[in-house]
Amino acid sequence: MPYLCRVAPNGPYLMEDVHRAGGVPAMLGELHRAGLLHREVRAVHAGSLDEWLAAWDVRGAAPSREAIELFHAAPGGVRSSAAFSQSARWESLDLDAATGCVRDTAHAHSPDAGLAVLRGNLAPDGAVVKSAGVPDGLRVFTGPAVVTESQEEAAKAILSGRLSPGDVLVIRYEGPRGGPGMQEMLYPTAYLKGRGLAASCAVVTDGRFSGGSSGLSIGHVSPEAAAGGPLALVRTRQVSAKGPWWERQSTMRRGNHRCRRPGAEVPEEGVT
Repeated sequence: MPYLCRVAPNGPYLMEDVHRAGGVPAMLGELHRAGLLHREVRAVHAGSLDEWLAAWDVRGAAPSREAIELFHAAPGGVRSSAAFSQSARWESLDLDAATGCVRDTAHAHSPDAGLAVLRGNLAPDGAVVKSAGVPDGLRVFTGPAVVTESQEEAAKAILSGRLSPGDVLVIRYEGPRGGPGMQEMLYPTAYLKGRGLAASCAVVTDGRFSGGSSGLSIGHVSPEAAAGGPLALVRTRQVSAKGPWWERQSTMRRGNHRCRRPGAEVPEEGVT
């Protein structure tokens, strides 16, 4: 899928700009006009996708009056806890499909979507990277691993200066079983940015990231470490993650996997 909209922190636009441009219906409408959607599916709001987009895509041939009214709503700039307490409106909608907030497929930021599914010998069942947030300088990356067993240990490693430019921070036992739960890996990426390392280090984890993450942050590594995945076998300074990141492979050989697996230790779960 093409990359049609760049929203902060990976672009200049905010959610109010996305709304002014027609929101999700406008994005789906551009994909629809390019023949990239399955038209036979049903919509929650209507009997068919065609019917819903015809009414709510403000860039379509005949959007409904309700859609035009809705997407003219603008932020009031006044703090309030009361819903519908202001009536600010945009003077016009952002319908610029070439350089506006939501672009058409002919003017997409890139032909690929904002997410990519990776496979490698650390993630035989896959991993996910937000490719839209990866700077060009990190699309090929090589570095030694610094292994941590939790988000908290990773945060301490960053703040104590254990990481150097070029390192790959491995955060394991943060998946659904290992966490347990799968908390968001918010602090490590924020701390890397604060320490000036976001553009020179990579993160690999079986945990998850939020939409606000940036840099070379690879999450959802599967199988997770607590389920016996290869990520559990990585040792500090022993493994390099080599790019390009969309074909990421570590230098750990399969033979090392087999000989070390019996000695792999799973930390005790800290449940409170």
